[in-house]
Amino acid sequence: MPSDKNTIQSYNQYAVKWAERMRSGKNLFHFFLEKPAMYKMLPGLKGKAVLCLGCGSGEECQHLKSLGAGKVIGIDAAQKLIAVAKKSYPDIEFQTMSMENLKFFDRTFDLIYSSLALHYLRTWKRVLKQAYRVLKKDGVFLFSTHSPFMWGRENYFQERKINDVWFDGEFKVSYYHRPLASMMRDILNSGFVILDFQEPIPIRSSQKIDSDFFKTYSSVPNFIIFKLKKEE
Repeated sequence: MPSDKNTIQSYNQYAVKWAERMRSGKNLFHFFLEKPAMYKMLPGLKGKAVLCLGCGSGEECQHLKSLGAGKVIGIDAAQKLIAVAKKSYPDIEFQTMSMENLKFFDRTFDLIYSSLALHYLRTWKRVLKQAYRVLKKDGVFLFSTHSPFMWGRENYFQERKINDVWFDGEFKVSYYHRPLASMMRDILNSGFVILDFQEPIPIRSSQKIDSDFFKTYSSVPNFIIFKLKKEE
């Protein structure tokens, strides 16, 4: 099931504000928790072809390019986010596209990277199938998503859609809670091999900025990260 249309509309409506937030360095969850862990798990990128799923306003595509990737393509379902990305990073290719319907040839990419996007899908079956198809042999799919232990504390075993509001009541989004067993089932049935699995904790420098944040998320997982490999 594709991302909720109202969620896409919210990202379109707040595309500029979203970009400002992502570039501010003030989002503790991104800059001191999730992204350091994701970057640490990256394979070597020199000369590699990279696809970024749910690329938002393009910041991570730029980072991947700076690490030596030969080609980076970012896709997102929110057209106005893609417009912001194109304007900000004109040397990178961006396209408005669903991550469940990738319009690329088979065996095109060495790495598929996705930061905090898959929880917008009710099931991962189709995105995993598409990712497997467009990856080259031994290609890697690295992605992060909500930890079910944090985001599904109530009725953990019940798969369900969650309606939420961010940005002080302005930004309405919907995402899906799924227990870890459901996530693992989709992965194990996809043909991918699991190379690594992480429950990241904040980097130590965040303690000086927000000690409560550091203490809380050093004890409870907020996100999880999977590193998968295509073997044929």
